[in-house]
Amino acid sequence: MTEVVPAWWQAAPALARQLDAAPVPAVSEWYRLGDGYLEIRSDDGPFRERLELLFRECAVPGPGADGLPQVRCTVRAPAGSDVALVTFEDPEPLDQIRFALELFPDRGYSEAPSPVADWRVLTLPTPGGTGTLASSGDRLLVHHATPWQALVGSLAMSRLFRLQRGLVFLHAGSVGIGGSGVLLVGPKGAGKTTLSLALAARGHALLGDEIAAVRIATLELVPVRRSLAVRDGPRAAAVGAALDGAQAPYEPFPDGSRRRRAFAGQLFPEPAEALPLRRLVFLGGKGPAARLAPAPAGRELLGLLTPLGATAWGRSPIHLMRDLLRLVSEVPAVRLELGPPEATAELLATSLED
Repeated sequence: MTEVVPAWWQAAPALARQLDAAPVPAVSEWYRLGDGYLEIRSDDGPFRERLELLFRECAVPGPGADGLPQVRCTVRAPAGSDVALVTFEDPEPLDQIRFALELFPDRGYSEAPSPVADWRVLTLPTPGGTGTLASSGDRLLVHHATPWQALVGSLAMSRLFRLQRGLVFLHAGSVGIGGSGVLLVGPKGAGKTTLSLALAARGHALLGDEIAAVRIATLELVPVRRSLAVRDGPRAAAVGAALDGAQAPYEPFPDGSRRRRAFAGQLFPEPAEALPLRRLVFLGGKGPAARLAPAPAGRELLGLLTPLGATAWGRSPIHLMRDLLRLVSEVPAVRLELGPPEATAELLATSLED
């Protein structure tokens, strides 16, 4: 593919020096993600808007006096410049090229040779060809012709997740039913969002529909509420009414689908807070009626859990396996075949109340 802006990155040292001299953006925006804080200072409007779109419900006035890890992401994008400088500050050094390649293997990123000393080049597919980012240490140079905001946002979030050794982050949904935390486990398209929203429509707490965080020491579910991206299809009637009432807009997604963007707190008022984890629910299949069945022994469930790459980064595989084994060994588990959304939510909620 043709490079969108050929070899601009060969001037990386001079560009970085120039942008280093630009003022640090004055406005600071903070997000609590799991048990850590992310600070964003950015001159780039689309980047700030993307973070707000994803994590508006995680916004906080500033970090607490709790000693939790912090990551700062600063974007200097002065008016008139085609290039922006992204810098990260966190307690641990990171090879962010390797980090990006290993955490997001399905995005088409690759490293290209760089003749510029101390700078490395990452290429990524764009609608108009191949885009390029230049990296040196904790700095990234990005060009306005390359849609870099999604990658930088993912890096910022993942850098913070990797510092939270006491939590395991999973691809899963999480809800609170009667004060009990419930983890909804299943592959993409299994129905985690549909079931999470159907439960929220019944007055239960939606902690997150895509990313779940578990404090291993206490076996608590910690809220990580990203904005919702809801596909068309079967859903609880109250969910459809809430989406319509909020005038949730449709957005195009990279996979070609269109989904409605909304916020859990916008649709349903139940607050999100950490809850003791009482049930693992493994979603498997769909049928005319919802069905609950006992799950197999704990070790057989390990392969069904999908930790985020960031939660495994820098952690001993043995320690991660130990944490996951504790999860499936100490928390009761069931298998759930999904039926109509309302009936499925009622069955699951009733089973927790018994």
